[in-house]
Amino acid sequence: MKRLRRGSDADRFPAQNGAVPYHFTMSTIPEPSGAGKGREVDTSVILKALLRRWKMVAIILVAFVAAVYVFTALQPKQYSAQVKMLIGDRQRGSEGGSAGDLPVLNMLLAAGGTATSETYADLLQQSPVADEVIRRLNLPIGIGALLGKISVRPVTQTSLLVLRVSWSDPDTAARIANTFADVFIERQRGMAAHQADTAIKFLDEQIPEAQRKMQVASEALAAYQIRTGIADLSQQTQTDITQLANIESKQKQAEIDAQQARAQLGTVEGELNASPATIVGSQSVSANPVVAQLQTKIADLQVQLDAARQTYTDEHPTVIGLKSSLQEARRQLQSQPAQVMGGTSTVPNPVRQGLLQQAGQLQAQAAGAEAQAALLSKQRAQLRPKIEHLPNAARRIGDLQRAAKSTESIYDALQKKKQEALISRSTALSDVTVTAPANPNVWSVTPNMSLNLLVGTIVGLIVAISAAFLAEFFDDRFGSEQDVQDRLGLPVLASVPALDQGDWRTSQWIKPLSVEAYYQLVAALRFSADNPPRIVAFASPDQGDGKSTVAVNTAISIGLMGGRVLIVDGDLRRPTIHQKLNLKNDKGLGDILIGRAKFPDAVQSTAHRGVFALTSGRPAPNPVGLLQSSAFDRVLKAARDRFDFIILDTPALRSIVDGVILANKANGTVLVVTSQRTDAKSVQGAVAKLRSFGSVDVLGIVLNRVKRVARNTSDYYMGAGQSKPLQRTSGVG
Repeated sequence: MKRLRRGSDADRFPAQNGAVPYHFTMSTIPEPSGAGKGREVDTSVILKALLRRWKMVAIILVAFVAAVYVFTALQPKQYSAQVKMLIGDRQRGSEGGSAGDLPVLNMLLAAGGTATSETYADLLQQSPVADEVIRRLNLPIGIGALLGKISVRPVTQTSLLVLRVSWSDPDTAARIANTFADVFIERQRGMAAHQADTAIKFLDEQIPEAQRKMQVASEALAAYQIRTGIADLSQQTQTDITQLANIESKQKQAEIDAQQARAQLGTVEGELNASPATIVGSQSVSANPVVAQLQTKIADLQVQLDAARQTYTDEHPTVIGLKSSLQEARRQLQSQPAQVMGGTSTVPNPVRQGLLQQAGQLQAQAAGAEAQAALLSKQRAQLRPKIEHLPNAARRIGDLQRAAKSTESIYDALQKKKQEALISRSTALSDVTVTAPANPNVWSVTPNMSLNLLVGTIVGLIVAISAAFLAEFFDDRFGSEQDVQDRLGLPVLASVPALDQGDWRTSQWIKPLSVEAYYQLVAALRFSADNPPRIVAFASPDQGDGKSTVAVNTAISIGLMGGRVLIVDGDLRRPTIHQKLNLKNDKGLGDILIGRAKFPDAVQSTAHRGVFALTSGRPAPNPVGLLQSSAFDRVLKAARDRFDFIILDTPALRSIVDGVILANKANGTVLVVTSQRTDAKSVQGAVAKLRSFGSVDVLGIVLNRVKRVARNTSDYYMGAGQSKPLQRTSGVG
């Protein structure tokens, strides 16, 4: 093979039968686009990936938003009403003037200085409060379910609590919120009033007996004075009797005080047994990490399912398994709360601390009263002998007067204590105040369709873009020249744009968009080696890659530039060249190889200048043996003697070995792959199959049916200066 040089006689291949010499000149062959320049770095990889996967992104986004819409529409509406309460308003405790008689109130006021808003929030959500709300409003719900519909949130850096209630209608939600606040305030007040109730109950039991004893003593004194006629005693005797009466009265009062303290102590100890040692002081809420894991898992499963559906049917076990896994992941996601408690801190229960303090005070009070009663008993014993030495009448009157005075003092003391207890109960206060009651006309509703759609759109867009990038990452199909070079390490000879395909049996004009690509391919073949190949095989990994179309258009492009080219249909099993060029197929390559025809008689001219074709001919037995025979070598030698360039159209490489045999007969092989369809695995298998024959030279790759935008195509062949239409071919692309 001679080396062709521009503008010399050596540029001409041997020509016979009147063939026009084929001149490869730089004036007739446009330089390959990008020749002499380094490949520019693609700074819009992300945008290009999204543009390639825009349908996937759109489908996932629309599906996600539609799912959010349907899910939101099917959810029952919940109306939320809220009430605001101020805690820690403790000035009123001193204003009542009776805080000293309310041990529990004093305890709450003292403990309130250290109790946090979280403490009150926990007390507000206790079962007794919810049970009383259910009873008052006659709600058809259990305590646990009701507590699940409320939330108590302390307002940061304030003494405010916000109680929010969710219900199926706003009126009931507002009533429940206000009733919760009322019950809680009454419970706080009742804790203080309960102590007064204990004292009143005890006094109600003691006063009637004291009143009866006072009446009996007064009647006995009056009857004795009438019977003896003694109305009064001497001053000294009266003083002694009065002193003894006072001692006995104080002793009796001290004993009553001790009994009362012991009774209150029993009540406090009962409350201590029912009070927890600690309560929740503060809680932190964080996003549920399980939700994020499940969302990632769902996105991965969706991508896998989409990929599986492109390969298998819906009845395939792989698709069924992925569907089942996706449904299970979605069910788990629906059962997970959006937020979980991140951390909880406990603090000592202020109520229990106050009860412990009160128990100690009552214990000390009882012990003091008992000690005072014992001391008064000793003083009474010391004064008793002086009274006993009085005359009988005087001593008797003194005893009766002393008894009457003592019972009267005891009765008066009990009445005074009861009045104090009644005042304490009526003035018992709570340190919680409602600042903004719930209004049934002011509410929020969940789920919020607008908010959910907005969030769903954002999340759906993130999921769709992530799925697109995952699909792009796992997709090994060729989308650009850079993909071919990165994965195969082979040069890209040309990228043929995707055009509208027509029927090969109808004549159509060559599309201007493809002219530059085929001229680039011819130029790339011309400069592929020091000795440009004259016999080139066009192969492809699979059927339908457009190999025959590329071969025909390459031949037409060479003919347009003045060369004589022969295209040989080497696919003796499924020939297509005669259909694409509108030729008869009554005799061809197969007929020559079995001796039914001679080479000059089988070669046909076409409607395109300089393009001749050798079709496959009538079906022949054993195509592999015929292509490996010396007869085929003689056909190629005859073709080289008569034509400048020979193009071999081969069968697909994956199915049969015919293509490898034809490639071995050629000077070089061009591999045609389909953009966005042919994957790297099949191409690598085809290249390995070709290279299993040591003499096969893979010249490069033609990337067929590449999607391009208008601004990326050259207008060189589409300008106004084009004087006449290009030659016709069939079904370009």
